[in-house]
Amino acid sequence: MINVVVEGESDRGVAVAIVRAAGHELGKIVVKNGKTKLDPLIPNYNRAAATSPWVVLRDSDTRCPVELHAKLTAAIDSVSPSFLLRVVHPMSEGWLLADSEGFAEHFGIRVATVPRDPESLSHPKATMLQLCAKSRYRSVRSDMVTSDGRTGPLYVVRVNEFARDHWDVGKAATNSDSLRRAVDRIRRLA
Repeated sequence: MINVVVEGESDRGVAVAIVRAAGHELGKIVVKNGKTKLDPLIPNYNRAAATSPWVVLRDSDTRCPVELHAKLTAAIDSVSPSFLLRVVHPMSEGWLLADSEGFAEHFGIRVATVPRDPESLSHPKATMLQLCAKSRYRSVRSDMVTSDGRTGPLYVVRVNEFARDHWDVGKAATNSDSLRRAVDRIRRLA
């Protein structure tokens, strides 16, 4: 069983799908409601990994993932073999977009409009919202995005449903190197 810490509620489905794709069972999911609440606790999760495996998923938000990882683990003297900090590049919505066929089918958009290289996007969430605003399904448009382009009232529900039940992590990993590496590392987690 692997426990996972995520930044926000909309990351739950991603955590479930990735742990499953890596061949593990999910223990608990801890939602920290933002990176400012998550970052100071990273050393604590490393210590907790002495008794059970912990994975922290943290968006890079366009920062260099290597530099951000080094900064976030600087206070850790010895990294537990059962602890893993994965910096999601640039954010979990990019990983979801990496399954372009699945995303297009689920959200009712043309597959040709889904960017082929989601890791190059500066803000995948904004791209996701723009795509969903053009969905052929009225319910997707009203649930996912408001008329002024912000997250809609059922954004979290819809994103988690897609990630948990429809997202093909294997296909997505072929379009997202950071996702592929994350799944490989979680697979090998002690």
